[in-house]
Amino acid sequence: MRVNTKCSVALHCLVFVAILGEKKKVTGEMLASSTGSNPVIIRNILSALQRSGFITVARGVGGAKLSRPPEQISIWDVYQAVENSDLENLIGIHPHPSPLCPVGCQIDTILAGPYEEITGAVREQMKKITLSQLLARFDPSVVERLAAGRMEDSQS
Repeated sequence: MRVNTKCSVALHCLVFVAILGEKKKVTGEMLASSTGSNPVIIRNILSALQRSGFITVARGVGGAKLSRPPEQISIWDVYQAVENSDLENLIGIHPHPSPLCPVGCQIDTILAGPYEEITGAVREQMKKITLSQLLARFDPSVVERLAAGRMEDSQS
């Protein structure tokens, strides 16, 4: 089973931009370094975030900034911006149950309803949590070190 981390990387980028975007030019290179992701992945995520209206990126010189207040950006909004799915891969039914087995021939029907409820609950919770709430969890002393340009100090 593969777990997609694109949403987490996008949220990481948004937290970074929210903290530093007004203080210094936030580049894709900085975000790639901070997230530990390939710069191509970061460019794709930034493009998706820009298309969705969460950030603006200055052409040529670079530099990302939030274009919406953090309280108006939910985890669900970010997920929808960077994923091509509606949580259908969150939890799934194995693909080849035996149609000859009394359990195997019914497992899809048995699990479909509960799985839809689980997916709906996750979606609703994602809609409730905003970037502002994530920022409130951030340690201000780390923000000060980052703003001063001492990223290496914050990695310990």
